[in-house]
Amino acid sequence: MKYKSLINATFRLSEIGLGCASYWGKKQFSEKQAHAVVHQAIASGINYFDTGHSYSEGNAERRLGRALANQATRDLIISSKVGTRVGRLGKLYKDFSANWIKQSCELSLQQLQVDHLPLFFLHGPNPENFNHETYQTLDQLKAAGKIGMVGVNTFDDHIIDLSVASEQFECLMLDYNIFTQHRLATIKHLTGKKMDVIVAGGLGGGLFQQGFNRVTNMKKLWYWLRAFKNNRQQMIKAKEFGFLNQQQQASAIQIALAYVLQAKEISSTLVGTTSHLHLRELVQASDLTLSPKLIEKIQALA
Repeated sequence: MKYKSLINATFRLSEIGLGCASYWGKKQFSEKQAHAVVHQAIASGINYFDTGHSYSEGNAERRLGRALANQATRDLIISSKVGTRVGRLGKLYKDFSANWIKQSCELSLQQLQVDHLPLFFLHGPNPENFNHETYQTLDQLKAAGKIGMVGVNTFDDHIIDLSVASEQFECLMLDYNIFTQHRLATIKHLTGKKMDVIVAGGLGGGLFQQGFNRVTNMKKLWYWLRAFKNNRQQMIKAKEFGFLNQQQQASAIQIALAYVLQAKEISSTLVGTTSHLHLRELVQASDLTLSPKLIEKIQALA
């Protein structure tokens, strides 16, 4: 595993991080298997774990806290997010009030069983959430030693621009994968502004993998329905990347991840999985060198 130095912190991040969200945090997914994924991550050299207060109706944070409870967490970097709340019947809504930012942070610390979050993100804020009250509240949490770097998690170009213009944030978490190759220019711009960049969705949902559309169990159905709801155009585009499944040097998902890892400006790329064996496969992408011809073929579909 390779590790990246950050612009705005002294700690280093594994170039592959584990995103503890999605189906991994669902109660219908075995707690034992979820813990196995986390323990495999640590064994593979992953030192960065990301989650969010609202993920899986709050179960993702609690589960990650339990998974790490008996681990030596001193050298692990854990991040969480604030601003999305779980309402009645699991309906999500936004709340970036000062009271909730403080309360959410305290709850995250309790659920994760830690006393400090090295990275703390605003989760999909709207333009009106970039205000003095928000900045002051984050500064207070920093001063109290509750959080370290503050960042914004967004896939929205306008919100990215506001995050930079505010000069209040040290890190951006955005989407970059074979479907969103245009993001590389944004990433380079951000690092030029002395902001660290973390990538979410680096696997592109695995939509290009052979068999993605074969729904054989509840988990596969959940992932398919989520992709159909949120990434319908990418599901169509995925057919053009079918050639990734025909490469002898590595699997399609390894190639897609290796392509993202080429960007030296990225501090860490988060991956999500419900299988410790799948995670072991993904980690191998860290040592994969793609041929210029294959890179050119991927870039031709940008």
